[in-house]
Amino acid sequence: MSNFSDIVRYIGLTADEAAAALDVSKDEIVRWCETSEAPPLHIWQGLLRMLDEIRLSAEEAAKSADLDHLEADDLNSVRLTVPGQAASEFDGPKRAATALAVATLARVFV
Repeated sequence: MSNFSDIVRYIGLTADEAAAALDVSKDEIVRWCETSEAPPLHIWQGLLRMLDEIRLSAEEAAKSADLDHLEADDLNSVRLTVPGQAASEFDGPKRAATALAVATLARVFV
């Protein structure tokens, strides 16, 4: 496993999705995930853009919540969209952004 693999999995992308999002072949994604060979810088930058899209979506969802009337049950129904071309097409980034938003909102109860 590699750091590249960890980020791809954290974002929630399959190898096919990562290949489509980063405009490379699935074989390249698999090679970068399963070996110590690192992808080129522009691939890392593409992943970072997706991470930024996820983080910004989570922050916006948390900011838009009505904290004065937030109930624990509300945490199970947080819905958001992920902006950006790469991350918005796939379910994994949406799940990652939702998880971050819910974790942020759950801190209200701590």
